Amino acid sequence: MSFKENRIKICGLTRKEDIQAVNIWKPDYIGFVFAPGKRQLTASKAKNLKELLLPKIRAVGVFVNSPMEDILALAEQKTIDFIQLHGDENCNYILELKKHLASDFPIIKAVRVQAETDIRQAESLPADFLLFDTYTKGVYGGSGKTFDWSMIPAIKKPWFLAGGIDAANIRLAMETDAFCLDLSSSLETEGKKDSEKIKEIIQIIRSEH
Repeated sequence: MSFKENRIKICGLTRKEDIQAVNIWKPDYIGFVFAPGKRQLTASKAKNLKELLLPKIRAVGVFVNSPMEDILALAEQKTIDFIQLHGDENCNYILELKKHLASDFPIIKAVRVQAETDIRQAESLPADFLLFDTYTKGVYGGSGKTFDWSMIPAIKKPWFLAGGIDAANIRLAMETDAFCLDLSSSLETEGKKDSEKIKEIIQIIRSEH
C-alpha cells in the first residue's frame, strides 16, 4: 500500500493544548500512551482528551505488556479506536484480545526492527497492521532514532513507520511504502507537543500530494 493517501499519526498527546492543535491540523491518527513513561496517561485523563478530539481523528491506545482487561475497558468506553501493542505480546495474546473485541476493532503490532527477519516473522501475526520502530536495547519505543528503512521488504500487511521521523527526513519517509508515518518526539519543544511543529510536518506531507 502506498503512502500517497497522506496518513499521519501524532503520538504521545497529553494535554488539552495538544488536542486543540491536532483538531486544527487534522492528522489521521493520534496516540494516547498508557505504557510507563513521561507521556503516560490515566484512563480518565485519556477519556477527557478523547471527548475534545474531532471524531474523524482516530485515537490509538499504545500499550506495553498491559493486562488485557485494561485495554478492553478503554476500548469499551470508546476512549480509543485502535489498539497498538508495543511490548512482547505474542500471537496467542493478540488472538485472545480479538476474541473480546468488536470484529472491526483494529490492532497494530509494533516490531522493533534489527533485521529484515524481524519483519518477515511479524507478518504472520494476527494483527491488522504492523508498526516498524527502531530497536534500542532495553527500551520498547520512543527512542527518537531511525533505522535503515531500506531493509523493509515488500509485505502484504499495511504498516506504520516510526522512529526518528522529523522535518528533515519526512520526504524520505514518504518514499517508503508505509501506510502511515508515526511521529512523536520530533514534534515537541521542551518535552511538550509544539503546535508550530505539528503544523509544519502536516503541511509538508499534504503539500507533496
